Amino acid sequence: MWTIKEGRPDEFDGPVVMSGFRSTHPVREPSLGDILRLPDGSGPWRVVDWKMGSKAASTGNVLVVELFDDQQQRSRR
Repeated sequence: MWTIKEGRPDEFDGPVVMSGFRSTHPVREPSLGDILRLPDGSGPWRVVDWKMGSKAASTGNVLVVELFDDQQQRSRR
């Protein structure tokens, strides 16, 4: 379970986007660069940092995300 916050790498005090997020994959956790669409329909969000607490369901599990602009990404290629 994850708390998702908006921010930049090493910025874990940003605004909370969502609490109680569960990875859609049953085994694999989100990783850097993953693109997420949240259950509330927001996003896409790109994971830019993360940290885990001592337990799988800890409130210390944080994903830091930024809005992902697909058009901007295409222009960089």
